Amino acid sequence: MKKFLIIAVLAGFTLGGFAQRNNPKQQQRREQRKAKRETVRTQKGADDPKAHNVLKALRNQLKSYTSIRIDFTYLLENKTEKIKDSKKGDILIKGNKYNLNFMGQNSRSDGKNVWNYNKDAKEVQITEVNPNDSETMNPIALIDNYENSYRAKLIREDKEKGVPVMIVDLLPLENRNHHKVRIVSDKAKNTIVYSEIHDKSGSVYTFRVDKMQTNVPAPDGEFMFDAAKHPGVQVIDMR
Repeated sequence: MKKFLIIAVLAGFTLGGFAQRNNPKQQQRREQRKAKRETVRTQKGADDPKAHNVLKALRNQLKSYTSIRIDFTYLLENKTEKIKDSKKGDILIKGNKYNLNFMGQNSRSDGKNVWNYNKDAKEVQITEVNPNDSETMNPIALIDNYENSYRAKLIREDKEKGVPVMIVDLLPLENRNHHKVRIVSDKAKNTIVYSEIHDKSGSVYTFRVDKMQTNVPAPDGEFMFDAAKHPGVQVIDMR
């Protein structure tokens, strides 16, 4: 589900910690993947220091907020296939928790569990957060930990509707369905303007920030699904 991966880029960073299971087998797999990534990083070269500084400034700015609410526009474009589609969505973030409304579904996580609610089907699926899977983990953790999976490169300074911006590409250290993630940030405010995922099929997935509110009310109940408030909903617990 690319929507989670690119929203991770859109939102930017976790505002707090990231919950991980202390499972020996998972830890071993993480260490093996880390060693493989370090080998690839050595072969391809280190991060661009200027790109690292841009991402660090973004991380520090967004981590200063207790919570963030973002309204965004999603655009899928593939010129070869003549596909162009756009949709609206919103996400509320607090620490490693999120509440996402997108493409007719609601996804929320308290940092340990994930609830995916399909209102039309009257069905909610419950799974555990998987820290090893960028598509099921907290969808705002990607850039906070980008060094684990990507090499950063500063492309250029530019202007977006008259606003000075910094353009940084994240290049995967492992084989993925996408070959780069592009982040465009406001140079002065250190916030995300928009982000793109360029996949190997020629599709470009863009998420543009329409509105961002910081330090908004975000009670813990917003990040859990209460079946009692949805009579008749079918609960599928896959944990």
